[in-house]
Amino acid sequence: NSALQTLDTNENLVFSTNRVLTGCTVTHNEGSENFRLNKPGYYFVSFNGDAATFETAGNVVVSLLNNGVVVPGASATSYSAASTDVQNLDFSTIIRVAPSCHCVDNSAVLTIQNTGVEASYVNVNVVITKLC
Repeated sequence: NSALQTLDTNENLVFSTNRVLTGCTVTHNEGSENFRLNKPGYYFVSFNGDAATFETAGNVVVSLLNNGVVVPGASATSYSAASTDVQNLDFSTIIRVAPSCHCVDNSAVLTIQNTGVEASYVNVNVVITKLC
C-alpha cells in the first residue's frame, strides 16, 4: 500500500493491492485487512511501513494480531512528536497454524493493527511465506 491511511487506536490497516499471491495457502482480498492462513504449518510474517502521529504526540505502535489476539513480540514502536516526524516501523515473526479436523478450524486470520496513538501510515507492506 502506498496510499496514506489515518487510523484510530485499535484500527486495522487495509491492504489495497496484492503484488504477488500464489496458491491458496495464504489468501487476501484486495482492499481487505485480513490475511487468512489456510493450511497447517509454520509461516514467516514480516511487516514494514512508515508512520507518524496524526494529532497527538506519542508512541506509534503497530502490532500483528492472530485471530484478534496480539502476537507477543510481533510489534514495533516509535515515538512521533508531529505529523512530519515520520518513522519506519518493522517487525517479523513466525506463526504456527495447527492442523484442523472436521470439528475444529485452526486456520489463522492475521491483521495488522495500530495499537498506539492515532497515526497515519503510508508505504505499508506485509510478506507472508509458508516455511513448512
